[in-house]
Amino acid sequence: MACHGPDGRAEGTGLAIGGRPAKDLLGKLLAYKSGQLKGTIMHQHAKGYSDEELARIADHFSALK
Repeated sequence: MACHGPDGRAEGTGLAIGGRPAKDLLGKLLAYKSGQLKGTIMHQHAKGYSDEELARIADHFSALK
């Protein structure tokens, strides 16, 4: 929430993710989790969640407009 904000509208250097397709968000989260994508912090965050939890996170942010 600190980087993307609770409504998915990042301020500053974070990436706005609210309203993006859940499939795309989940793909990125799973890629961070598996190590396919490197990031400053996202790969560390993603490893702390199950795939099901990451899908729920993706669904949440996707539903935001």
